[in-house]
Amino acid sequence: MVERTLRTGVERGTGRMLRGRAHAEQSVRIIFSTFLGTELMRLDFGSDLRALRGENLTAVNVLRAYAALVHAVHTQEPNIRFTKIQPSLANGRDGAIAFVLSYLHFPYGHLGDYSVSEAADMRVPVTALARGTGAVS
Repeated sequence: MVERTLRTGVERGTGRMLRGRAHAEQSVRIIFSTFLGTELMRLDFGSDLRALRGENLTAVNVLRAYAALVHAVHTQEPNIRFTKIQPSLANGRDGAIAFVLSYLHFPYGHLGDYSVSEAADMRVPVTALARGTGAVS
């Protein structure tokens, strides 16, 4: 039998090793903050939030951001599947919203094994709808 291992990676800011859920959460944040077509040799990596940059904070645009985030993570991160996404207002005057992401983490999803899961939450501020800002703060 092949030994199953957790995904490992390096934390962007400190260089320390990340394993399991911490690595998957960092991966989600990187996906959200990377625009499609900007990663050399991986043009399909990232999220399509650029189309929403500078748009008004309306229900339709929040739904478009929600759809872009779900599509990006479900196609690029095999260890995470969203169960609930709740938008919350981070700064309405600037058009900044945040999403509280409830998800199932599959520690061995990268191996195609979805038999083991754990529920978790994370909050991601998304300022793509704010004028003159980046995708994820």
